[in-house]
Amino acid sequence: MIALIFVSILWAFSFGLIKGQLTGIDPSLVAFIRLALCALVFLPFFRATLSASKTMKLVILGSLQFGVMYWAYIQSYQYLPGYLVAVFTIFTPLYVMLFSALLFDKLKVRHWLPVALSILGTAVIVFKHPQGDTWITGIVILQLANIVFAFGQVSYKYIELEGSSHLSNIAIMYIGGALLSGAAVAIGGGYQDIAQISQHQWMVLCYLGIIASGIGFCAWNYGAKQVSPQNLAIMNNGYVPLAVIFALTIFGESADIIRLTIGSVIIAASLWWSHNVSQHQKSE
Repeated sequence: MIALIFVSILWAFSFGLIKGQLTGIDPSLVAFIRLALCALVFLPFFRATLSASKTMKLVILGSLQFGVMYWAYIQSYQYLPGYLVAVFTIFTPLYVMLFSALLFDKLKVRHWLPVALSILGTAVIVFKHPQGDTWITGIVILQLANIVFAFGQVSYKYIELEGSSHLSNIAIMYIGGALLSGAAVAIGGGYQDIAQISQHQWMVLCYLGIIASGIGFCAWNYGAKQVSPQNLAIMNNGYVPLAVIFALTIFGESADIIRLTIGSVIIAASLWWSHNVSQHQKSE
């Protein structure tokens, strides 16, 4: 859980950088640069200890969880304002629970209820009525990002990888993500935007690629293996209250303090409830 909390703080701080600094750059190129940096940083940790089939599974998993997710996530900013991106990422916990239930665990109704409560708490904080004609397109694209990200972290949680270190595994996944996003750049012609990336934007990309993505996803997938499916699901929305707090204190934005307080209390209550459910499940 500590790893998930750490990453939530990391992602909350970087949430506003994409909308404010990178929306003019082709989404495929942004995704490729971030994932290429991830792969380069973690490549020294790669060890060829897995079979070819398991290595290929990790490559495919990385191409989905990181490659497809990043393309769709960043693309959604072309259609949605930042607050609606936050609003419609709140359904990721449902996808986490759905994949856990369908693929791996037998989850009962009581396991779903804390997750539903966390989504309610998140909605209290960030929800505003959508405006404009393009928001439906943005929501559909964003749900693709949510689905593949949920599938990736749940699959990694349960995949059997004895004899290989987590750092080596994540290096393989980053390579998979970089290969897919690189192919998207080559096919879509996004590489033409490289010349117009400013020095400041390169600094933002380096931070997002090495710190927020590289260290962040490494720690997130590690933490995913340590917690129950419902706690993992809830923590997928854990960054939201922190993102709003950082927006208020660091970036000088405004927010509804009452909604922030109520929503944060609800999310905290959902985590407490989920912990109790998990403890009861272990004792059964």
